[in-house]
Amino acid sequence: MQMFATFKAYPRKYSKYNCAMFSKIRQLVKKQFKVCPHTGRIIGLEMTKRKALWLWIIIGLAAVIWVLVRVVPKPSRADYPCQKVARPIAAGFIAWIIGLAGSTLIMRRARSLFQNKQYMVGAICFAVAIVLYFVTLSDTRDVAASALDKLNTTAFVPTDAANTPVGIARGIHPGRVVWIYDSKLCDQGSTSGWWWEDERTDPEVARHMMTHALLNLTGIADQVAAWDSLFRYFNKTRYGQSDTGYQAGDKIAIKVNNIFSRSYEWTSSQDNRPCPQMVHALLWQLVNKAGVPEEDITLYDCIFYHGDPVYLYCHADFPGVRWAEGDATDRSGYESGPGSNPGTREKVVRDPNCVVHYGDPGLVPGSGTVCLPTVVSEAKYLINVALPRSHELAGVTLCAKNHFGSVWHPTVFQYYHGWHPEFMHKSVAALDFTAEIPMRPMGSYNALVDLMGHKDLGGKTLLFMAECIRNNYWSAPPFNDGPASSLFMSQDGVAIESVLLDFLRSHGNVASGTADNYLHEAAQAGNPPSGTIYDPENDGIALESLGVHEHWNNSTDKQYSRNLGSGEGIELVQLIDYHPTFIEQSEIDIPENFTLSDNYPNPFNTSTTISYSLKVSAKIMLNIYNLKGEKVRTLINGYQPAGAFEISWNGYNDNNKRLASGTYIYRIEINTGRETVSQSRQMVLLR
Repeated sequence: MQMFATFKAYPRKYSKYNCAMFSKIRQLVKKQFKVCPHTGRIIGLEMTKRKALWLWIIIGLAAVIWVLVRVVPKPSRADYPCQKVARPIAAGFIAWIIGLAGSTLIMRRARSLFQNKQYMVGAICFAVAIVLYFVTLSDTRDVAASALDKLNTTAFVPTDAANTPVGIARGIHPGRVVWIYDSKLCDQGSTSGWWWEDERTDPEVARHMMTHALLNLTGIADQVAAWDSLFRYFNKTRYGQSDTGYQAGDKIAIKVNNIFSRSYEWTSSQDNRPCPQMVHALLWQLVNKAGVPEEDITLYDCIFYHGDPVYLYCHADFPGVRWAEGDATDRSGYESGPGSNPGTREKVVRDPNCVVHYGDPGLVPGSGTVCLPTVVSEAKYLINVALPRSHELAGVTLCAKNHFGSVWHPTVFQYYHGWHPEFMHKSVAALDFTAEIPMRPMGSYNALVDLMGHKDLGGKTLLFMAECIRNNYWSAPPFNDGPASSLFMSQDGVAIESVLLDFLRSHGNVASGTADNYLHEAAQAGNPPSGTIYDPENDGIALESLGVHEHWNNSTDKQYSRNLGSGEGIELVQLIDYHPTFIEQSEIDIPENFTLSDNYPNPFNTSTTISYSLKVSAKIMLNIYNLKGEKVRTLINGYQPAGAFEISWNGYNDNNKRLASGTYIYRIEINTGRETVSQSRQMVLLR
């Protein structure tokens, strides 16, 4: 406390201005300490702050040591989940030590200046030292409290039992959610450069994942026909247009999540930003397979910016695609703006004739005056591309909360030109965010349902997608402490949210609270548990069920009601390291029969290749069994066109564990929709 002795040391030597200034500073600093009631002198830290300080020192030292021990010998460990927690704490602790040392040195300089009667310069140094010390102490309290919160957080547990679906499933295959995981997507052995560069995120694998997610969602083995089926289904169910596919001139808006893309140039490894390769793969599909003209596609986020790694990467191949983003002219000191070269990126424009009405206008201010952007109101279709993660307010942020970047409010937050969602915070709190924003109970109104059901947001959504590429490092198989490297796709906005919530909570990413309250409300929007009348257009027509919600049976099997052959709930299609290779051949070589060939080599040690052929497009399952009849590995579970294929197996099971030597059976099941064919063969694994 030596630095604060200066308050008493030179009281009569300050000018009136300096005395007033130091009085305010002293009052500010005294709030952090124990003060003698008789003399007013600072005599120590408050007990609660002393505990926080010691906790901060212990945690900070431990974090620094952990980073040094783990990351210095092997830098690639910097992306491990534990290091994602340790690194910022270690950096904050080091910054705090430097700040504390700096304030002490500046205080000594101030004392010397006062002694030499250089009062003005001394006063400036004194003020700088006090402010610097206060800031570092404040950071200590905040980070320590945050660390305590993390230590004391319990995992989210649903209130409803597993496999008890509610709501009405949507889609060509109702309630279907496709999950495709590919371990080859990320890094390919390289740890240099940025994660978004092709050397570390493989564009061919990303395109492969996008393609097979689409084929398995629709159950059609041809990409052009798969897109056509999506548009026809949507036009019939949403617009009542029977047997109508995509028509040239129909606009598509793609909502991406740029919450952490706050400038054009990305200068940090923050990985919860859109993946350039996945965005490119989606555009490639829309333009080359769905037949959508580039000028009819717009990617948008109303608050933040399309970073150069995404924009330049995609703009080079699709120059006609539009990019709409937040207005950079007014950041009010919060953000420095995106950059000086926007290229073709344009500012979003609000549509005063396209508004949102909230089911509880007393809880959500501005109901009926909240606008959506013209890029949304002018579009016929919307594709929602979420970046799933846990959230300190809503429990999770998925496709529904992605639309927090789609709303404009007339009065509350002018510093974003109104493009800011904070006016909805009280209505979506699944955790105790602040004293003013407490947790909403189960069975209560949630503004996310209004966004999910609004005719120009969820009502226009052709596809719900989610990139779990790098932000999530999951420990359980098949991830094994690696990046999630996953893509999710569905036509059911409630079903995909339910699946993503299950994935996040199974890896301890969701804190205890009411994270699925909005899913219960959305699934039963026509008669929700809260009793709310959800009518976001205020046209007197209340929303009906927006999709189906349930939780899986367990995190190992990941089975929903339709996977178990019962109920009207969710079907999760799992594609794990799905790499069948098409064997080039001419049309006249299309096989006349379904065949499963002998693997080669056989016996094998490291890997073997399995070949098969399809006379027509079909859904196939290719599984490996041991001699007890137990399934040990699923190699393929998806739709493929007619032709000849081959796939390799490395002798590992579904949990990525090496299997012992022995005889194994591989079995293919082929379902054309009219007939089912199955064949089996044996192979020998030698270790």
